[in-house]
Amino acid sequence: MRFIVYGAGAIGSTVGGHLHRTGHDVALVGNPQHVDRIRESGLRLVTPGETYVLKIPACKKAEELLPFGERDVVLLTAKSQHTLTCLGQLRNAGAPKTLPIFCAQNSICNEALATRIFDRVYGVVVNLPGIFLQPGEVINPITGNRGFLEVGLYPSGLDELAHEVSEAFKKAGFVGGVNKSVMRAKGAKCLGNLANAMSAITDGRGDSSRFMAEVRKEAMRVWKAAGIEWEDREEYQTRVRSIRGTSTMPKGYEGIRTRGSSWQSLMRGTGNIEAEQLNGDVVALGKMLGIKTPYNELLSRLAEEMARKGEKPGKYAAEDLTGMLTL
Repeated sequence: MRFIVYGAGAIGSTVGGHLHRTGHDVALVGNPQHVDRIRESGLRLVTPGETYVLKIPACKKAEELLPFGERDVVLLTAKSQHTLTCLGQLRNAGAPKTLPIFCAQNSICNEALATRIFDRVYGVVVNLPGIFLQPGEVINPITGNRGFLEVGLYPSGLDELAHEVSEAFKKAGFVGGVNKSVMRAKGAKCLGNLANAMSAITDGRGDSSRFMAEVRKEAMRVWKAAGIEWEDREEYQTRVRSIRGTSTMPKGYEGIRTRGSSWQSLMRGTGNIEAEQLNGDVVALGKMLGIKTPYNELLSRLAEEMARKGEKPGKYAAEDLTGMLTL
């Protein structure tokens, strides 16, 4: 089996790196600067116990993956706002519609988008720390295991390939396994990820608890009206915490804060941010259903503006946002 890790940033490089170092066939597809550095000196995968320098195949575009084989599997780890672009690139490069796509991403909307282009789609719940701040290096600050990955068919169910991929993850040091109701678990995870924009906007300044409670209430109202189901968030968190490793920064990296991927997007100045899909999807679905979502709309708008202007995290405190609401 060849694992094609498409969108190899923090999560993709971490998962792909651990798969590669444990004997699996892996190809990373990432941004040009990251790929150039990997080709020059290998991928630096930094963990608390060891730093691995991995001579792992890395590509800048889908055409470099040719030919596609029957045993190819795509781990789609790109940010959700890039999903259709990435899948279109694969299809235009000649990938067959039967190519299995494993959406190892935040949001609950990627899998549905993937079915517009490919026939075999799987959901993957990702709960692991990955830090990507400079080309050629990712940090996986966790001890005990590498993190939590849970796999299932979209929209539900299991098959032989789901089990096989899960076993590969287990060999690479990840816990989790398979889940025939994986999209319900992804829903619970997504409720937590709705706070990613808040973290990026405020850099932890202020008390965001009340604001975020309203953000999640909006999402649940919209999802319920749309018939979307999700696992109880407390049950999900308890289940993950019971087996996931302990966050620990590697020696020499203690000064790096472990905020989420949206915070990292602003720090790297990527020009875009996942709030466009995470909070933005709630807003878009709410408009379709006639449900107002001012809290999610504000988070999405502010995060996008900051990303577009190249602004760093912490422009606003949490309390500032309440005064900006249009209810």
